[in-house]
Amino acid sequence: MIPAVHLPANSKIKTPVDLKLKPGWRYEPSQRVFISDDGEKFTPTGGLPKKTRIVYKVPSLAQADEAGLSESEKDLRRYMQVILPEGESPAEYLNVIRDWDCVEEAQTAPEISLPQQFF
Repeated sequence: MIPAVHLPANSKIKTPVDLKLKPGWRYEPSQRVFISDDGEKFTPTGGLPKKTRIVYKVPSLAQADEAGLSESEKDLRRYMQVILPEGESPAEYLNVIRDWDCVEEAQTAPEISLPQQFF
């Protein structure tokens, strides 16, 4: 097995918090708010640093008409990432995100590494 090489300290790649929405919830990026099928709204303010981004892992599924999606696609559209500003540790915000009303589960994404090259 070839050992992995960690990313350089000056890398611009950020480790996000991966989350899965509870059934019946969606995120409206233009309003920066989570909305349930029942009309309940949750705004993820306090607790996250400025310049935090919340994005769908598969944006095309998030915008698709749910009626035309398979069960697997409906499940996949519930997955999102919280991308924190440079210098912020995802582990520090994990419990904050897990406490959101709309979140079923959340964890820090795995650390990215590169393969070791031998010449």
